[in-house]
Amino acid sequence: MSEPSTLRQIAVAVVLLIVDLAVIAWFLWSYSWIGWKDGWNPQNAPEAPRVAWRAVWILGVAAVVTGGGLFALGWRISGVVQLSVLGIGVLIFAYCAVRN
Repeated sequence: MSEPSTLRQIAVAVVLLIVDLAVIAWFLWSYSWIGWKDGWNPQNAPEAPRVAWRAVWILGVAAVVTGGGLFALGWRISGVVQLSVLGIGVLIFAYCAVRN
């Protein structure tokens, strides 16, 4: 199996970057919405950390599966972008989950 061209790897990396950023934005929107709702109902346990941990798990698994899979297939540039972007998303949501 020959290595894919650099241009093709960059194109795939850009498409996956857009998808990754959309997923991270969706998680951030739901985390902030639920955090806002938690502020209006202080008697119940906050739900925002649970949402943040869910995002950590989903983004972490997605980083390992997609980034590792792309690396295994020889798509180094796309794999690095996936691991980097989703890994940063995992760190952001892990910080959000433990800061309370």
